[in-house]
Amino acid sequence: MSRVTARKAGLMGELYGRSIEGARRRVGSATALAAVEASVRTDGPDAGTRRLRLIAGDLDVELLPDRGLDLGQVRHRGVPLAWVSPTGWPRPGASGFGAAFGGGLVTTCGLLSFGPPSVDIEGEHPQHGRYSGLSASVVRAEAGHDAVVVEAVVVEATVLGAHLELRRSVRLPLGEGRIELRDEIVNRGSREVEPMVLYHVNLGWPLVDAGTVLRSPAESVRARDVAAEAGLSSWAEFPEPSARYPEQVFAHQLPTDRRVSAEVVAVSGLGIRISFDTARLPGMFQWRVAQKDGVVLGVEPATAPTILGRGDARARGLLRPLAPGASWELGLDIDVIEIHP
Repeated sequence: MSRVTARKAGLMGELYGRSIEGARRRVGSATALAAVEASVRTDGPDAGTRRLRLIAGDLDVELLPDRGLDLGQVRHRGVPLAWVSPTGWPRPGASGFGAAFGGGLVTTCGLLSFGPPSVDIEGEHPQHGRYSGLSASVVRAEAGHDAVVVEAVVVEATVLGAHLELRRSVRLPLGEGRIELRDEIVNRGSREVEPMVLYHVNLGWPLVDAGTVLRSPAESVRARDVAAEAGLSSWAEFPEPSARYPEQVFAHQLPTDRRVSAEVVAVSGLGIRISFDTARLPGMFQWRVAQKDGVVLGVEPATAPTILGRGDARARGLLRPLAPGASWELGLDIDVIEIHP
């Protein structure tokens, strides 16, 4: 029997076979190894929106300040890892989630709702909430000695209603092939609020194709609907793409109060590991579409184990209150990995 081992694709503390310090001595400018580059789009539906490009050794990461500092395309050694939809990222305010969901490695859903549209005491909530239409205030963008770091503040508020502030940090340690995303959500209002947050991690070709495997920490897996029931027996392995393939969503029942990881591994051995704490993100969902004109696999850790919206979360007692002045700490680690026999 062959033994399967896994290692990070970027050797810890090394760049291109040298120590970080040794690599720095061999380049003219340190920007060859680590950099933050800011730009503004000048054409197309996203004209006027900002981009930040983070370079950290093998990793090349696109950040979207006008999408709440979400993550766009991410490349490792030139290979694209994220799925990007045909809509791209038009200016905030584009009509409807389906016309403006650009995908990318991480789309944040919330901060008050995810899942289908709903209405409650906080008002109307569009599909997957309002977060991805909010612009961030970037307060730090730095390529340091051991990491590239960007920090920003995003506010979701209404007049005399909920007032939430999210403070986000995206950190890429040099030589580790890792993205560390950390969020602090603070209730700046005068009354209790119940946030809902889901991290929509979107993976695409060539990482995702027929035979790609999802290794889940789930204790059980359930289908969302009839379309998903048809694929429940094979949820772990991505199918051969077809001309028409129904959107399928599966709910993964996670162990409680522990650090877990989900891995998506291609036939080639290239993979992504997504790690998080189930005490803070007790839900995880899987989204897949296997069409010949586009394959996508989503892994979605969430603050509530329901994908049926805010109303269902409230009815099942899954909403957690956040007192005035109090905060939550959420986040993910995303590692590029290689699996070798």
